[in-house]
Parts: sequence; C-alpha cells; structure tokens
Amino acid sequence: MKPRAGEGHEIIIKRRSKKGGHDGHGGAWKVAFADFTMAMMALFMVLWIIQPQTQDASRANADQLNNPLVDGGAGIFDGTSTTPLDLDGVPVQVSPRQDRENQARTPEEDPGAEQGDGQPGPARRPHYAESQQMQDLAKLMETLALQLDAEANIEVQVVPQGLRILVKDDAQRFMFNRGSSHLNPHFEKLLQRLAGILARVENHLIISGHTDSMPYRGVVGGYNNWNLSGDRALRARNVLVEAGLPSGNVLQVAAQADGMPLLPSDPENGANRRIELLLLTSQAEGLYRELFGEAQVRVEYRTEGAQLSAPES
Repeated sequence: MKPRAGEGHEIIIKRRSKKGGHDGHGGAWKVAFADFTMAMMALFMVLWIIQPQTQDASRANADQLNNPLVDGGAGIFDGTSTTPLDLDGVPVQVSPRQDRENQARTPEEDPGAEQGDGQPGPARRPHYAESQQMQDLAKLMETLALQLDAEANIEVQVVPQGLRILVKDDAQRFMFNRGSSHLNPHFEKLLQRLAGILARVENHLIISGHTDSMPYRGVVGGYNNWNLSGDRALRARNVLVEAGLPSGNVLQVAAQADGMPLLPSDPENGANRRIELLLLTSQAEGLYRELFGEAQVRVEYRTEGAQLSAPES
C-alpha cells in the first residue's frame, strides 16, 4: 500500500488464513462417555433387581434337598414351594410309587382322568394308604396348628383306620358357644385351613360331633346333646366344604353326644367336647361300604322262603 501524502512510512497489513481446530479438543467424546455411563448404570440396575429372586430360588432348592417333606424351612408359607402338592402353603411330597399308581389309572378307575369329549378332567389327587403317608399329613397339620396358634386345639393320631383328627376346646377358647352350634372364628379359620389339606388327597372321611354329659335343662321341644352334637358336626362339615373340600369326600356326619367321652372317668368334663375327623384308609373305607352299602350278601325273606341275594357285579 502506498503511503499517503504527508506520511513518512508505509502501512503493511498481513492476513492469516484460519485453520480448523484439532478433533481431540472437541466435545464429541463427552457425549460418547455419557452414553456408556448410562448403559452401565442400566445394567447394574437390572442385576440389582433380579439378584433377590435368584437368591430366593437358590435357597428354596437347597432347603428342598435338605428336607424332602417340606420345602422352604422358615419360608414354608411364603409361596416358594415347588413340591407336587402345595397344600395352601403347606407342601407335601407324593411318593414315586404312589405317583406311578395314579398315572396308571384308567378313566374307568378314575373318572376325573378323562371326560366324555376327551378333554382332561380335574388334576388327580393321591390316595394315602400307608401309615408313613398318614404320618406325613399329621406333621403338616401340626405345622399348621403352630402357625395358627392352635396347638391346644388340634390333636392328630395315626390309627389303623387312617388319620384321626380331634378339634377341641382349650382353657381360653371354646369351639362352640355353650349349648349352641355357633362356631368360634378361631376354630372356623382352623377348619378352613384343614380343608386346604384334606381337599388335596382322595381319601374320604367321617365327621362326628361329641359333647360332655351335662344335660339340657328346661329346653322345650326335646332338644338334647344328640341334637347338639349332630348340629355341630354338620356345621363343621359345611365349613370344610365351603372352604374347598369336595362334598363327596365326606362319607358320614355322625352325632355321638356323650357316648364316647375322651375322659370316661369324668364324663361331665369339658375336655370331652370336640369334633373328630377320621380320614379313612382304603381298607377302612371298604369295610364301611360293606357295612352300609350293597356289597355284601343279604338274606331276603319272601313268601316262598328265605333266599340269599348276592351283590351285582
């Protein structure tokens, strides 16, 4: 540039070209690092959520290996049961032999195995015939009594005819109001939970009501201990059925009054008041059906004389 007039020096202007900055000093790496951090945090969250479920499953499997009768130990009622039979939170094992017997049944032997149109029927229920199996059920009922704070209200005995279950009063709680068939809520819950166990086996049962020998006084209509024990047994039967026990599982509801006291030497003692459930073995049920059914040879008296009548095949 030429100097202006009056100026003694020349002004020189330099123009430098702008070059692009280095990529390493940009912000793109920060975006990539943020995406990586977010992905890792999501992964850790997923692992943290599924870890308790994995631990519960491992604990349940380990306890099942340690105890073949009940799985879960302290968690027996927490819903983690994996046994073939889950009795309302109280599981029970089915022996392999019994399971093979159930699978070998034909539709004629087990109407629930297959219905008319070929559709599968209700799930098969095991039939307990051995003393050891009855003992397993007894242990489950004792565990149930502990859970419901009813140790003094239920007594379970393995007898030759099957499993005898006594539901009775204690010092603080009466099963029924005095002189009535009104059921105490504590015992109603106990019967409901028992129904959950009894409903999962095929065995039939007999329900009987028992009273002490204290007589009614001034009651109009002849109502007595026979009526009372029958009404109480029927009330217990209705609670069991309403709670899920198949009605066909009950073969008999009996009134015993004070005829079979637990304390024969003290028949007026309140300990004689109870409801008894007798879960029958196959042999005991067969004898019962022979006694009350049509399976025995009978003598029929006709005008031409007495004749033997054999049962129809």
